[in-house]
Amino acid sequence: GEVCARGAVSRESACPGPTMSGPISSTVALFGDIICNSYVVGASVWYFFLSSPVMMKSLGREKFVPLMMSLMKVFFTSCCVSLTASLALTYIHTKGNVGGLPFLSQLVGLAGALLNKFVIGPNALAAGKASMGERKGKDGEGSLGKFASEGGFGGKGGTKFWHRS
Repeated sequence: GEVCARGAVSRESACPGPTMSGPISSTVALFGDIICNSYVVGASVWYFFLSSPVMMKSLGREKFVPLMMSLMKVFFTSCCVSLTASLALTYIHTKGNVGGLPFLSQLVGLAGALLNKFVIGPNALAAGKASMGERKGKDGEGSLGKFASEGGFGGKGGTKFWHRS
């Protein structure tokens, strides 16, 4: 049987309220899962929709792009950590149901974050650095005028593909 919240051992159906599943209760795992997913959603909204436009306007494109390139590494690393924890917590609160929708959707989310961290992000950063080098070499001032939206200098760089993927 399972250990009830009150400490009595009984069958799961006869145990009212939260049950203990190993060292962490199902309710605590669900709460932690919600916190982890809330972090990812909140961080994404902050990174892409709130801080980016404000920093772009305040700093100008020349200072904004290198800063966001540095923050991108931190952002995707923190999302991978949070989604890994969320996957583990989902496993606990679904009692190991790895074929269920909650677990599979967490797995897809983590796979997407890992793809961004290890494939798309590094390629976008490499293309961005190359494009920045091209701009610095052409005008001598390091202007990043149409860096991301037009694919680097003159639209010839690889940033257009990686920033729109």
